[in-house]
Amino acid sequence: MTYSVWISHAARRHLRALHPDLRNAVIHAALALAGDPRPPGAKQLKGELRGVWRLRVGDYRASYLIDDVARVVRLSRVGHRSTFYKRLKGE
Repeated sequence: MTYSVWISHAARRHLRALHPDLRNAVIHAALALAGDPRPPGAKQLKGELRGVWRLRVGDYRASYLIDDVARVVRLSRVGHRSTFYKRLKGE
């Protein structure tokens, strides 16, 4: 069974700022979550961010939530690893 992948407004804004090759790589990885929302290499974050998943694409990270009941993956944020976790905690 496949999941639907929704990309938030904030994630779209971050994607538009990326180089086109990197943008395509992140979008490709995000759309691949439709077939497997918990692929090898994806991690569930801990602590106050429990329930949020992280996907790595090079030096960039994407955070997402999985709704198994509705079968939806919601990509919420994309950013460089140097600032990604700091900004994620500020959500």
